[in-house]
Amino acid sequence: MQGHQKILSIYASLNAQVVGVSRDDVITLKYWAQKYKLTFPLLSNISGYLGDQYGVTGADKFLFNRRTVIVDKKAIIRYAKGGSPNYEEILAVLKKLNHEEAKK
Repeated sequence: MQGHQKILSIYASLNAQVVGVSRDDVITLKYWAQKYKLTFPLLSNISGYLGDQYGVTGADKFLFNRRTVIVDKKAIIRYAKGGSPNYEEILAVLKKLNHEEAKK
């Protein structure tokens, strides 16, 4: 999350918005955002329905796997990758999407 925070201005220049999603409660997320000085939204998804939708829940529905998902303006998943974020890949996908949108 701190890596995303560091390059928020680059995301903004590519018309992208970072949103963190967690099964933690709102109070925990508020504390976490303050502790790590996160300025982007953190969503509490206690039920896990977003995890199911984006394929980030494990065999045990209460476990999330770390995953980066890029969703375009039409709510189509354009990128999904597990593990730690690969910022070069993420920025390449966002540049491509931004370029495609500019052509319209």
